[in-house]
Amino acid sequence: MIFTLPPLPYAMDALEPAMSQETIEYHYGKHLQTYIDNLNRLTEGTKYSGLSLEELILTTTGPVFNNAAQVWNHTFFFNTLTPDPVEMPAELEFAITRDFGSVEEFKVKFKKAATDIFGSGWAWLAQDEAGTLHIIQESNAGNPMRAGYKPLMTIDVWEHAYYIDYRNRRAEFIEKCWGLIHWEKVAQRMHDDILIAHIADMAEAKAGKDMDRYVCITCGWVYDPSEGDPESGIAPGTPFKDIPEEWVCPACGVGKEYFEKER
Repeated sequence: MIFTLPPLPYAMDALEPAMSQETIEYHYGKHLQTYIDNLNRLTEGTKYSGLSLEELILTTTGPVFNNAAQVWNHTFFFNTLTPDPVEMPAELEFAITRDFGSVEEFKVKFKKAATDIFGSGWAWLAQDEAGTLHIIQESNAGNPMRAGYKPLMTIDVWEHAYYIDYRNRRAEFIEKCWGLIHWEKVAQRMHDDILIAHIADMAEAKAGKDMDRYVCITCGWVYDPSEGDPESGIAPGTPFKDIPEEWVCPACGVGKEYFEKER
């Protein structure tokens, strides 16, 4: 199998100013191309020549694994980015809130994991067979597939990913990446059975639970059960009566007792 440079889903200058055209030209056009060239050289005419990238990642070690994983990781990373802001779909927001507390808490934990990787590597959002989401640190060419996880999202923290634009400010680069993530693609990568289960739960909630909206009598903020309050750990589909008693209005801070059913 001859591997070739995959096309970018956007122009090389489309991610500016978060990622400059110069960074993409080097990162995609030179670094990824070099991994592809090395992989072809290492596998051509060998027992590995008919294997896919995934098969090479799962069955090889040493230079073949390193280059195959870097081709897969980079392709996955570039395909996760978009120049057009994309809102996080409800099913992904639900899963992240369930497993990390809130979307903001997830971002804090993910950023710390990515920043704390010693040397070069990748930070991953991945899913186990039960559907639980995990933040995974991998050094060098590491990929969570080798441990049985399904990759959903990654940020490259090799210096070549950010040094042209950010020098040694890795944390700033990671923060800028949040505005480039194609969250719909991330959601699509989750296991179908998990999505189906969530959709069924949402349908049940709308059909058989109290899905009335409640209004804060102090500030007028409206709690909509179909949306929940993910920033406070309240998943979409949660009826007002099921919200923990310690929950407070996200707008003004008063308790549940200050809410009335919307008329």
